[in-house]
Amino acid sequence: MNTTQPQKMLPEATFSDRMLEIGIKYKKQLTALVVVICLAAGGTLFWMQKTKVDEVQASLALAKITPWIEMGDVNKAVNGEGSIKGLNSIIKTWGGTPSGKTARLYMAYILLNSGKPDDALSIYKGFSSDNKDLQASALAGAAACHVQKKAFAEAAPEYEKASETAENETLKSMYLTKAAESYSAAGQADKAAKLYDQVIKTWPATSSAGMAQRALLRLAGAGVQIPQI
Repeated sequence: MNTTQPQKMLPEATFSDRMLEIGIKYKKQLTALVVVICLAAGGTLFWMQKTKVDEVQASLALAKITPWIEMGDVNKAVNGEGSIKGLNSIIKTWGGTPSGKTARLYMAYILLNSGKPDDALSIYKGFSSDNKDLQASALAGAAACHVQKKAFAEAAPEYEKASETAENETLKSMYLTKAAESYSAAGQADKAAKLYDQVIKTWPATSSAGMAQRALLRLAGAGVQIPQI
């Protein structure tokens, strides 16, 4: 009589079994991976906290010199006074924060008003922000630099781009009106008329629409063919 018992099939390894096997086999590698992940998470958290602190400090510093900017006290606004940081220090210390970027726009504005359009243009051209209205402000600032240099043909498309970029409807209408003014000054009256017409039809209740209507009347008086309003 054959007393040999048939061999039993081993149960298939479960998902948990396989994970345990991998854990044992690659213990050192997995431990190193966990350490790296923890360090990365900690570093990200630290960076986020530091960024928030930097923005708070930059915002407070900018608030302190805003009155000087509004009063036109350029020297104090740029260089600061005593323990109060000026735009130069704010940009150098917190240039990457939202308030630091706003400080850059203030600096460019001061340079432009001081008759230094090329220096201002350099700042405006190098400006970058996720805030579309701030980015549009930089584009419009660059256009204003071209206007000061009498380069109206270069200013017009910059103003158009500023209008396209801005989210605020008032800014959009204002920048497009300035684009039309620049085209008119550049001797491109037909383009100017089309943009004035666009402002009137798109933003009829704005002050820019009123300016555009008056400008179209002047162009019509000069013999330019204007769109029917």
